[in-house]
Amino acid sequence: MRTHILMSRGILKSEHVINLCKPLIKAFDQVVIVNLSFFPFHLPDEASYRAFYGPDSLYHQKMIDSFEPYGIKASSIRYVDYYQDDETTAKRKIEEADILYFPGGAPDLLMDRINQKRLKEAIEAHRGLVIGSSAGAMVQFRSFHISPDNEYPVFIEHQGLDMIDTFDIEVHYRRRVVQKKAMRRVWKKNRKDLYVIPDDGVLVYDGSQVMCAGSARKHYGKRGVIASRREAGR
Repeated sequence: MRTHILMSRGILKSEHVINLCKPLIKAFDQVVIVNLSFFPFHLPDEASYRAFYGPDSLYHQKMIDSFEPYGIKASSIRYVDYYQDDETTAKRKIEEADILYFPGGAPDLLMDRINQKRLKEAIEAHRGLVIGSSAGAMVQFRSFHISPDNEYPVFIEHQGLDMIDTFDIEVHYRRRVVQKKAMRRVWKKNRKDLYVIPDDGVLVYDGSQVMCAGSARKHYGKRGVIASRREAGR
């Protein structure tokens, strides 16, 4: 059965995350990072993309450092490359992966590129571990919302991967008014549990239950806003 690790930041090497996730991430696992969530204004061409994600980049070193506490070596980390991978090579990497990792960035563009490269079916067929940070967490849901922020001035709903459909999330939760309005809108429409994931938070979903660490918690239940942290843990 597939398991999901949902975060707002790439905090896999934080102690509270290691305690929760070490039973799930094995030293022999092959990791594939799906680098399709970049904003065009940030990485407008292949040269800038390569400088940000390439083998000598700070990002690549961050990925090595993130998985090092679990015993995974740099040689076991590969990437789906937007410019170099076609549908065939990207699918092969996904099929060979034990762990799929979706970085943060633009969730709508991440889904658009997954669809453009015809990778949706291969990703949804994955039965290992799926890890996502921010945008990479959001797209794991059949439908996700984007609360207004600096990159997205208006509320957006978008179709994601057909992986999770039993609850909703709000990433980068900071108790902002626009976030609370967006969450209320989503909950009124779907009437599902809704979890908030602040930047130190993490959720682990194994297909049947949700486990929280850091300050992540259930904010909405079936009857509405959860009154207390104690009740959120039930």
